[in-house]
Amino acid sequence: MISNRLFSKVLMIFLGASIPLSTQAVVNAAETCQAFRLLSGSGYEVRKSVSSTGVTPGVRNNWDTDFVVPPATRFTRYIATITSQTPENYNVIINFRFGDNTAQQVFRRDGVRLVGGVPFQIIGEPPSSARQPIQINTNIRGRQGATYRVGVSGCTKQ
Repeated sequence: MISNRLFSKVLMIFLGASIPLSTQAVVNAAETCQAFRLLSGSGYEVRKSVSSTGVTPGVRNNWDTDFVVPPATRFTRYIATITSQTPENYNVIINFRFGDNTAQQVFRRDGVRLVGGVPFQIIGEPPSSARQPIQINTNIRGRQGATYRVGVSGCTKQ
């Protein structure tokens, strides 16, 4: 659960367009948020070090991380939280994946400057249609060896 607390940076994603909301925002007291499980692995958050670009034959990058959206819950917003171990620039993409094997890119920004140890949150709203994603995909690239943690949660209004 996410309690009421100040976030260091918040971006609101509204139908694929990013709008700076505030440098400090408070989670609405009338909502409940729950962390999503990793699709591969265990837990609700993963720590990664950026791998190579994957252009070498047989070498894959580790930029993608998928989180499972619990079924039967209608989330009103989604929050991806990225925390870099050290000050770094990252290229960040967030995708919603749907049950019909389609996807929608809801956030893309190159050169996102993260302060070491300070959570950076990207807030995404569900599509205007009745469709809810079944997975949230994060694609995070940066300097090879740069280390970060990422987790995704969904919020519902009470």
